[in-house]
Amino acid sequence: MPKNKKALKAQRKLKAKGSFYELGAKVLERLEQREGSIKSLTVGNSKMPDDYKRNIYALICQTLKLAPVLTRILDSSEEVKKLKFSRQMLLLLTHDLLFAKGGLWNKGADPNINRTIRPFRKEFMNELDKIRQEMGAKCDEDLVPEHLRNDKLTFRYVRVNTLVWTTDKVVEHFVKDSYELVAPSRDEMRSALEVNTRRFMRDLDMNDVLVFPPGTDLHAHRTYVVGAIILQDKGSCAPAHVVQPAPGSTVLDACAAPGNKTSHMASLMGNKGKIFAFDKNQSRLDTLVNLTDKAKCKIIEAKCADFLELDPLAPEYADVERVLLDPSCSGSGIVNRLDELVDWYIAMITNTAEEKPKVDTRRLQSLAEFQTLAIRHAMRFPGVKRISYSTCSVHEEENEAVVARVLEGQHEFALAPADQMIPSWPRRGLVTAGLTKEQAASMVRMLPEDGSNGFFVACFERQAPADLDRIRSELHEAKSASNGSAAPTKSAKDADAKKTKRKHTDGSKGDAKAHKQKRAKPAQEVVPTTKNKGKKRPKRKVSVADA
Repeated sequence: MPKNKKALKAQRKLKAKGSFYELGAKVLERLEQREGSIKSLTVGNSKMPDDYKRNIYALICQTLKLAPVLTRILDSSEEVKKLKFSRQMLLLLTHDLLFAKGGLWNKGADPNINRTIRPFRKEFMNELDKIRQEMGAKCDEDLVPEHLRNDKLTFRYVRVNTLVWTTDKVVEHFVKDSYELVAPSRDEMRSALEVNTRRFMRDLDMNDVLVFPPGTDLHAHRTYVVGAIILQDKGSCAPAHVVQPAPGSTVLDACAAPGNKTSHMASLMGNKGKIFAFDKNQSRLDTLVNLTDKAKCKIIEAKCADFLELDPLAPEYADVERVLLDPSCSGSGIVNRLDELVDWYIAMITNTAEEKPKVDTRRLQSLAEFQTLAIRHAMRFPGVKRISYSTCSVHEEENEAVVARVLEGQHEFALAPADQMIPSWPRRGLVTAGLTKEQAASMVRMLPEDGSNGFFVACFERQAPADLDRIRSELHEAKSASNGSAAPTKSAKDADAKKTKRKHTDGSKGDAKAHKQKRAKPAQEVVPTTKNKGKKRPKRKVSVADA
């Protein structure tokens, strides 16, 4: 029958690509060679069978966390060393043999591989019991290095995409799906949203955000599939609320990829107005276009360009009233970052692992210089009234110190008042050199102990008209400082005339040092998402981004 033929064809296709554990081992090998991220090599990998993606993604994450224990177990067995399996495959097989609830994976797995490793279970369990006793581990989570356990601190935050469904409709859908809506106080959230419970709540500070227990996986939920919810951390939702984009206005997202903040602004604007979205890395910009298309955004004009090389006096930017600036930072506030997990794993297998990463003060200084440059450039747009500045860093050097440096010696902008900065949120900025207590109170800080990733948000509000003579002078100085290279203030018109000759540099938000070494040439324009109908676009890789 035709159905049987179709099924056989699908099975042959899967077999040709490799069995479950073979594909997983290839992902681990590629991670060790830094050929991609966990997500891009699994859930974002178009060449991997859809039936495998989520399961291999989960297996890789858990195997990396338990890698020291799994390695020790494998090293204790002389017989297992005689097997012709790669180290990566043995790690994955040993994980499932000992820790997976259902044991070894059968669907799509090679039965010969499973049959070969299964007899080692008793030997491996004996060694695991010794390790548990030595570590005083009461549960499997205690076997994970302490600095890798803190992903349990963070709740699963969900932003409602009001371009698709209202918040009330999303809440109603989850209730119908047997999720219990609770309403705890801030101090009661931990107990109300325990791990592995089907509960959720409305966020206490932002009306389009919902909160679920840590570890809640909603990738397969209908609300996510149809684009009604965006998996986005709480801190990442704050900048769009703070910058206050009005429907019908023109706003600019300076370092926009992967696009969650961009789509949030489109949602708050009700798809009315215009959003310029810039990123100097074409691949990341493609991700932004894909994600914002899925989110039903229709007012975004995405361009591959370096924000610092935009001409703020160009006529096309004359109506820009808001700038959302989320530049490159150390990422020190992200506690469940998958690339950090990979970095730690590579350090472990190369014998360079440390219990706690050291702070690179030179890099922080370089980042702070770049962040300061970016804010000052945003202030040169003569029509801009409000600029949000945010980082996913917990370091004062990238946050309050940068704000203090920007405020010093200028009178056109001041910090927005505290009652416009997520006023119900209790944790505020630090009082540092150059800032008053009142100014610190007008900034927002979030830390992992608050149940979210570490995040910082400040907002600059125009107090006086733009000094056009000063702006022209600064732009002229910047051009002179480029030592004969392409001027950093090319208008879009000039850029379009030469875009076919330009090459793009990698990295959407590089630090100040990198920026000085090699500036991305501006303005290869990507067809706006509102005007793509009937026009061919290059194929783009769909990436899952929760940031």
